Amino acid sequence: MLELWQTISPFVLPLYYVAIFFVVIGILLENRNPLKTHSYLLLLLLLPILGIIIYLFFGQNIRKRKIFAKKLLINQAFGEQYFQDRVNEVEINEVLPPSLNQYERVVRFLRKDLSPLTKNNEVTILKNGEEKFPEVFKAIEQARHHIHLEYYIYEEDDIGHQMADLLIKKAKQGVSVRLIVDGVGSLSLSKSFFNKLKSGGVQLVEFMPVLFPSFTSKINYRNHRKIIVVDGMVGFTGGINISDRYINNGKHSTFWRDTHVKIEGEAVKTLQFLFILNWQFVTQEEILPESNFFPEFTPKGSHWVQINASGPHWELASIMDSFFLAINSANQKVRIATPYFIPTESILDAITTAAQSDIKVELIIPKDSDSWIVKSASRSYVRQLLDAGVNVYFYDKGFMHAKVIIIDDNFASVGSANMDYRSFDLNHEVNAYFYDKTIVAELIQEFEIDKTDSDLVELERWQGRKLWPKLKESVCRLLAPLL
Repeated sequence: MLELWQTISPFVLPLYYVAIFFVVIGILLENRNPLKTHSYLLLLLLLPILGIIIYLFFGQNIRKRKIFAKKLLINQAFGEQYFQDRVNEVEINEVLPPSLNQYERVVRFLRKDLSPLTKNNEVTILKNGEEKFPEVFKAIEQARHHIHLEYYIYEEDDIGHQMADLLIKKAKQGVSVRLIVDGVGSLSLSKSFFNKLKSGGVQLVEFMPVLFPSFTSKINYRNHRKIIVVDGMVGFTGGINISDRYINNGKHSTFWRDTHVKIEGEAVKTLQFLFILNWQFVTQEEILPESNFFPEFTPKGSHWVQINASGPHWELASIMDSFFLAINSANQKVRIATPYFIPTESILDAITTAAQSDIKVELIIPKDSDSWIVKSASRSYVRQLLDAGVNVYFYDKGFMHAKVIIIDDNFASVGSANMDYRSFDLNHEVNAYFYDKTIVAELIQEFEIDKTDSDLVELERWQGRKLWPKLKESVCRLLAPLL
């Protein structure tokens, strides 16, 4: 083997160095975030051959531009018509309730990203799958015109079959049923399951399907959203996918803590708009914004809501930037729950600066994660947070999967976006923003309960840990922008 290498190395090494040269030039010319650039260069240094392979399959932006260029055009064309004809948006110069004045910059920023501010909404907070799915099934049972679903994970288990049977039942009743599942998140779905739904009248499509998900850059640009719209009147979004694991009924050993929301009102139109954009992108089928998709109705509630989406095709990193603005608007308290905490520098600065400005900041993350490298990367930030005065809690009852941000007592965000680079930059995400004391009070109550199921991290104990976990966390943090 050594002799073979000595024979071929004079030919292989020059080719390798040329390849490295062009890869490095390509990385530099992309002018992406310096942290991500440094991470890829470090990867090439530490893992010479494997680093090139990882970059070629996961790091390039060429595929991203080709895939999403047309989608951007669809967004612009349909988005303008949507704003002009379908949404009863509250003008920012109207008299706003005092609770919104503090967040006017957030409202204005989101409005620039096809996220109208609406006030005629009734919002219901749904804790865990055992509260979500009964409400979802009830709404679907009552559907008369259409049912639209868009999910990252749809699993072929008990709840998946129950949902499929109900969708087929409604399709046979003449209800138009459209379902988008992600090509990676729902990769486990069998061909027979697809055939069952399609033969039952459900229009089922995959978002960017892949044959070899471990060896394709398409694994980066996933549809991580969770959206249901029924008759344009009722909408659901949040962190809960269609899977048994989200229902704490004893079938799974791990308790799954998550948060979802049911919305009835004007804000549902934005969820509908987002679904139609993705349906048009996946199917190349034009759907006109007919009145049945955007119906007029008598206001049921008075909750103020904005729905915002982001993705690799969006001009703005709107969810990340809205988090930054919201945290900076805090006067008293910031509460954050997230399963994956790998923040960008701007988000980390906002959190630590708030804590150092005598604003009480509390963060709940899982004690155990479904990824050791993500867990280690997340924990690498704990010392910096503790030094700044942030109260960090490790959720110990099970897996904390809720994605919730609460500012003071009158603003909250619930959605699909984690507080990490992948959600901010690579995935298609959707979040709901609430400017309402009653809704926020309910979320605060749940947050306080979650704190009792968590361990408060003490600075002295954290500093006294052994060298190995600290080193592992520091190394994983270097790769944070790539996770």
